[in-house]
Amino acid sequence: MPRRWFQFFGFCFLFFGIILFCVVLGGYTSFWRSQNRIEASKSLLTEACQKRLALLPGLIEIAKKSKTQTDRPRINQTVQKADKILQLVISQKTPLEKELIKEFEISQSKLTRQLKDLFTRWEGSPDKNQSKQFDALRDLFFTAQNNLFVARQRYNDEVNYFNTRTTAFPAFLFAKLFGFDKMEYIEISKDLFLPAQKIFAPIIS
Repeated sequence: MPRRWFQFFGFCFLFFGIILFCVVLGGYTSFWRSQNRIEASKSLLTEACQKRLALLPGLIEIAKKSKTQTDRPRINQTVQKADKILQLVISQKTPLEKELIKEFEISQSKLTRQLKDLFTRWEGSPDKNQSKQFDALRDLFFTAQNNLFVARQRYNDEVNYFNTRTTAFPAFLFAKLFGFDKMEYIEISKDLFLPAQKIFAPIIS
């Protein structure tokens, strides 16, 4: 066989080898980038949770100065529990454990219910000496609630994208090749962190 044929086949082998390498590398980096987006969206979600928690002391202080009845020990216990679980979520790399997500959802839902109850009690309180401060702080809570809604949606979108690609052709081939198919990402309940307009509807209307 002429030398030029060896050169030709050698060039073809090298060319297709480079293409295959790029395809495989692209498949891996695509999943890697998807994981990074999930981690980033988780950070946005936990930051939004922290901002909502940071507003609680001011809200409790205003309620304490007014005649609004509040079960401060119960609220403080809920806040401490929510913060403890939130710190675990922050410290754990994704994918988050199923039980941890469940505890996170329960603690945050309980906190939301107590907030709604506190706002409702305030609306029915005859003492409006702290009205302007309370209303301004309540607006911050509504903003925080809406930010949580957006952050939860973004997290679920990224998780759903990753999970879908591990079962869709041809991406699932790379998922199996690099072990991404063994990772279980769990979406956060769609009933958690609803918009303020829905959660606090009786207050806003």
